[in-house]
Amino acid sequence: MVKRFDDVKYDTFSLWTDMVVVCPKCGKAGIVHFDKEHNVAIFQCEACYAKKEIMPCANYAFEVTAQCTSTGKYFRLSMPENKIHGSKIKVKCPYCEEVVIGDVFDNRNQQHIVYNDIRHAEDPYFQYALYFQARFRGKTIWALNREHLQYLINFLSADIRTVQPDFYKVYKTMHSQSDILPTFMKTAKNRDKIVKLLIKLQIKA
Repeated sequence: MVKRFDDVKYDTFSLWTDMVVVCPKCGKAGIVHFDKEHNVAIFQCEACYAKKEIMPCANYAFEVTAQCTSTGKYFRLSMPENKIHGSKIKVKCPYCEEVVIGDVFDNRNQQHIVYNDIRHAEDPYFQYALYFQARFRGKTIWALNREHLQYLINFLSADIRTVQPDFYKVYKTMHSQSDILPTFMKTAKNRDKIVKLLIKLQIKA
């Protein structure tokens, strides 16, 4: 039977998503949650009950979005006000460091902060290692939480990957969550092996 998967909006799993991380005290799973209302990131360990709070990057009030012409990937960067001098700015792609032109958005009147894309499989607030991660041919595969992990399995194991017919009408964008996945994960020869790694992560205690 053909397995079909309808992709979701590109920021369904993002920096605002609750993240499962490795507790620095006991090594068990903890949760990093960002409270938009109070602009505070909170870490809570589910095993040893360690807790930490931080108010991150309050000076980074501008967001720059761009698409790399080499990799084709969309990315977002946060910028301090003193770096902004108009509606466009040159930025380096975080994946290949190519310089591209990005669009500037002013977030000073909004109740949230925007951060660089998650890199090195760490949360962006405390830099704790993500709990669900594995290595595949020298590259790191990671998921923010169990829901994100299931999304990756469903997407990669599908025979047909598409979006719903009213996707643009509903979300006002055609960028889906899979657009930010690295190419090696979506390559046909790698998908089955990566799915097996992800399934193993599902049973991680």
